[in-house]
Amino acid sequence: MGVINSPVGDTIGRTGYQGENVALAKGFADYLGVTLNVRHFYHYDELQDALAEGLIDVAAPLSVPDNLPSVYTTGPVFQQRPQLVIGLPESVSDCRDDHSVLPAVPVESTVKKVAAHSLPCAVLPEQWFKQLQLTTPQPFETKPVPATLPHQWTLMANTPLLRAALFDFTHRSRVNHSLTLALSLPAATQRLNGPLPTRQFIADSQPHLELLKNTFSFSGQTFPWYLLAAIHYADRQLAIGDKSASTKPPAPFRMPLSMTTPLALERPFSQQALVQALDAYLSEISRKLPARLRSPDKQLVMLAAYVLGQEHMQDAIYLTQQNGAEPFLWANIKQQTTLLATPDSYQKTRYGYANGPLAVRYVDWVMHFSDTLQLLEEQNK
Repeated sequence: MGVINSPVGDTIGRTGYQGENVALAKGFADYLGVTLNVRHFYHYDELQDALAEGLIDVAAPLSVPDNLPSVYTTGPVFQQRPQLVIGLPESVSDCRDDHSVLPAVPVESTVKKVAAHSLPCAVLPEQWFKQLQLTTPQPFETKPVPATLPHQWTLMANTPLLRAALFDFTHRSRVNHSLTLALSLPAATQRLNGPLPTRQFIADSQPHLELLKNTFSFSGQTFPWYLLAAIHYADRQLAIGDKSASTKPPAPFRMPLSMTTPLALERPFSQQALVQALDAYLSEISRKLPARLRSPDKQLVMLAAYVLGQEHMQDAIYLTQQNGAEPFLWANIKQQTTLLATPDSYQKTRYGYANGPLAVRYVDWVMHFSDTLQLLEEQNK
């Protein structure tokens, strides 16, 4: 399967591919009984060429053009995305509703062009605009448009059996609600909001990379040093957010083990004792997770359990299974983890309310920090 690597689509990191198309593709591959291989592309033309050359079987573009050549065909519509006209306050009144997203243009560049007055306006799905707005703090004006953007995959027209299987899989997924889980957006997170502070993180860690590596390494450890260091840094960011927060969460938040320990290296001896305890604690969490969980999903569930506690993750896995989705994929589990903050979901569980949105965001932060440290280490070799 081919996907577009984009902030509004599917992203690739050292832990693998993430995004709604990847979540759907995992379910489709499981339905077919085949191994899923995902390839990422940056432009629609590259994706379409790969499909025509047989390098991929299914393409997941951000949008399908109206004038699709007859050699291609489309799969079922997974969802209809509401759209908005976006523009700057001084020019949005002159905008027309026919400024649409071009499939060959990275969507994030469209927003930048509007901000730089290169485009008077653009039409974007509301979901995409909200994601891109985190990294483009420009004051845009918006208005809804009647047309929606269908979300669907493309295939070669000469593969009718594959297309028929995709329609059957989609119908079954709608019946057992697993399609809804794969497509549902996480609720607004509490704290840990905004873009990842990547530049600040690199500035904090790069000058001390060897010292960090030594501090978070010891003989016989289970988890790599960069994961442990990333957890400490994320905990520090969360602690800073707690101090500046004006409101309290609706239920007590269980403080992670290293919450009170910043990424400070003035006292490496006491820090190392805590690092060893953190590694042992994570090992204990991992040991208690279901045996059918496999990496990288197991590590991601472990990090969520580190924040919420083992019991709440049991609830999330239970809800995933009850809703007919594969209960051992983080792409499915995280949807139910997010919903643990909503009464309709947590009232069905044994352990009740949990700040699931925070846990999902926390997992993203830790893996991002961990990947960054690993890249910095490789650059220094």
